[in-house]
Amino acid sequence: MQPKDTTHSEGFKGFTNHSCPFLPCHEGVRGEFNCLFCYCPLIAYECPGPYEVFTDKNGVTRKDCSACTLPHNGYRGAWNFIQKWLEKPVVWDGQPQTRYYKQKTKPPKGEASDP
Repeated sequence: MQPKDTTHSEGFKGFTNHSCPFLPCHEGVRGEFNCLFCYCPLIAYECPGPYEVFTDKNGVTRKDCSACTLPHNGYRGAWNFIQKWLEKPVVWDGQPQTRYYKQKTKPPKGEASDP
């Protein structure tokens, strides 16, 4: 087996679990649905994905990332996104989001996307 930095295969960057009863768990995913980051490794860190802040029943501030599709947008795209944000992680401070990332949405079937 080759190390991932010398292999030409990108199979380690993602997969789609077609047997999952929740697929698709997010609408608007571009490209092949990537299930590799079903639970996003950025949950404890600052990230540009859309999230809401809530306080759970125990008084702990948490992130609700259910509106985010960035970890699922294709095998290569999701992999690159996660790797970029894990290079220099910043621990989430429990505050509401101040930086936003405009996610592109998948055009409905039969419609061309904007250039």
